[in-house]
Amino acid sequence: MSDPNRRPAVVEVHEGGLTVRWSDKSPMHLPNYWLRDNCRCPKCRHPGNGQKLYEIVDLPADLAAIEAMVAPDASVKVLWSDGHRSEYAADWLNAHDLIPSARDARRPQVELWGKTIESALPVGEWPQMLQDPAKELAWLDRYTALGFGLLRNVPTLSGMVAEVGDHLGFVRVTNYGRLFDVISVPNPNNLANTSLGLGVHSDNPYRHPSPGVQLLHCLEAGAPGGDTLLVDGFHAAEILRKENPGAFALLSTVPMTFRFADDKAELEARQTLITADMDGVVTAVHFNNRSADWLDAPIDLAGRWYAAYRVFAQILKRPELELVFKLGPGDLVVMQNDRALHGRTAFDPNLGRRHLQGCYIDRDGIESRRRVLKRRTTNRTDAAA
Repeated sequence: MSDPNRRPAVVEVHEGGLTVRWSDKSPMHLPNYWLRDNCRCPKCRHPGNGQKLYEIVDLPADLAAIEAMVAPDASVKVLWSDGHRSEYAADWLNAHDLIPSARDARRPQVELWGKTIESALPVGEWPQMLQDPAKELAWLDRYTALGFGLLRNVPTLSGMVAEVGDHLGFVRVTNYGRLFDVISVPNPNNLANTSLGLGVHSDNPYRHPSPGVQLLHCLEAGAPGGDTLLVDGFHAAEILRKENPGAFALLSTVPMTFRFADDKAELEARQTLITADMDGVVTAVHFNNRSADWLDAPIDLAGRWYAAYRVFAQILKRPELELVFKLGPGDLVVMQNDRALHGRTAFDPNLGRRHLQGCYIDRDGIESRRRVLKRRTTNRTDAAA
């Protein structure tokens, strides 16, 4: 990772871009178009909202840096071939270095977990979080690292789950409504509304896109059983990659069709069980045995894909990966839907009631909430200094 205190020492112009040589002797290579597209001057970006005031095609095809220098304040000033002048602060350049160590450091810090996390659950007291932004931010940081978090002492009122959802993000309305009840009913349109045990899964993989975050709020928990199961899908995917790279490759490139249909909706989507970015980092896991429909893939891949599917499903059932706990009235679990796969043990509705309410919010909403709280905290710290 780059030293945040380093400053540009020398800047060199060459064909294709610039090279900034820093005070720690490390070089930083900056392509012409990348650098110009990140100009922050008021001619390029609106001074109020920061949005760009030009189209990329407005820049000349032969755009090139003509001159560059390090200013006394350590900023880098550039004269472009079309006459435009740009200035880049040292802190901005340092924060946007493209070397592998800097790019890795900018990624959200993900912590893989398994059964042993039961002794250190990410728990927040909802009334305290409402009163203290620092406590909410601390909880959101843990949620972000682990892909799930628990809230205690959420009022056991119908509809409260949507209030929490709107506080953390923005509730997403689906064919199930703004919120939904998880309770045993006769002739259900979804197995969640039975007393059967459910294997771990992600919700609604038959949507474009799948819900980013699911909230489940316990209103009643009198029935024996019905314990919550959670498995870190990212951890399971990394185990698969280590133990069977070929299976990982198949499940991250060949999509499965997922489907849901009832009297009012017919939803279908194709997506891979594992999603990895260009650096090979796992960014999503979509696994739902109940909603898996059929595999539309070349014949020579179908058999191998199913073998890989079975291997992954077996990994997800390993006891050392399963976190098991019981939600009590007032408990609410928040789960990153494409990471924290969830399920439950069977319960007996004849011996007590079990009633949960749930809702979905988009992942970017809760991520935005965290960034805003972090920004406000930083601004308060800077003001006090």
